Amino acid sequence: MKTAAITAYGGPEVLTVHDAPAPEPGPGEALVAVVASTINPVDVKTRIPGTPQRVGRFPAVLGWDIAGIVVTAPAGSGWAPGDRVITMHPPAPDGSGSWQQYAAIPAERLAPAPESVDLPTAATLPLAGLTADQALRRLDLHAGERLLVTGAAGGVGGMAVQLAAAAGIEVTALVSRPEHESAVLDLGAASAHSSPATAGEFDTIFDAAGVFDYPRLLREGGRLVTVSDDTIPAAVEQRASMAVHNYVQHDRQRLRALSALVDAGKITLRVADLYPLADIEQAHRRAEAGGLLGKVVITM
Repeated sequence: MKTAAITAYGGPEVLTVHDAPAPEPGPGEALVAVVASTINPVDVKTRIPGTPQRVGRFPAVLGWDIAGIVVTAPAGSGWAPGDRVITMHPPAPDGSGSWQQYAAIPAERLAPAPESVDLPTAATLPLAGLTADQALRRLDLHAGERLLVTGAAGGVGGMAVQLAAAAGIEVTALVSRPEHESAVLDLGAASAHSSPATAGEFDTIFDAAGVFDYPRLLREGGRLVTVSDDTIPAAVEQRASMAVHNYVQHDRQRLRALSALVDAGKITLRVADLYPLADIEQAHRRAEAGGLLGKVVITM
């Protein structure tokens, strides 16, 4: 099978496509033919030297999202050959990951892919959807509270805007450029801003951009959850009753629920760009450049 791996820490040029044996599923594992994966910010950080994200060994196949088709499945797992599935499948210490044509995955980690979209589009759901869902749950939003989502045009931020709006929460979106304001309004934001100076004050903030350093946007006693690995500024912590990092955990039942929300028309999945596996270096350059309305998808 073909895989895309980093051979060292560095720029996009360290990504190579090479042949590797197809995995043999172990007990309880399904063999999945991977149709598509994505490039997430965590993949870029893992490739770059000096970040908290590290790999177990080189070459290392990265990627956290999988959309594919079941080839084989354990008896009694509920899955059968031909089933369309999605899962969050982070890189493993043995160097395997999601940017490969086949993956052996515990059957209990699989969820049905949305029926209303193709598999390359479905690949944008697992990591972004679970990250946004878990962050919003941690914020414990209540009716009448105002929520600010930073990085609202991106994969995680855009998902958070949609989930919060669907739950009846008033969402304000903060984006990096004026031309993205209309896009987040289309996702359900009540208002959109490209400058923190015009945004106001909020009861809760979900920092999906990872660059939050605007204490005055959080009311005294407000709550903040961030996806950033950076230290939360002291001025933010002093104003907040809660200011915490969110590290996503796999949750098959919630992923199944998110898939159902896509089919119900409550969540729109957005593909910013589509690249074949052979163009993984160019795909990384596009993802690293930023300014995306959605996710960069890799097809196998």
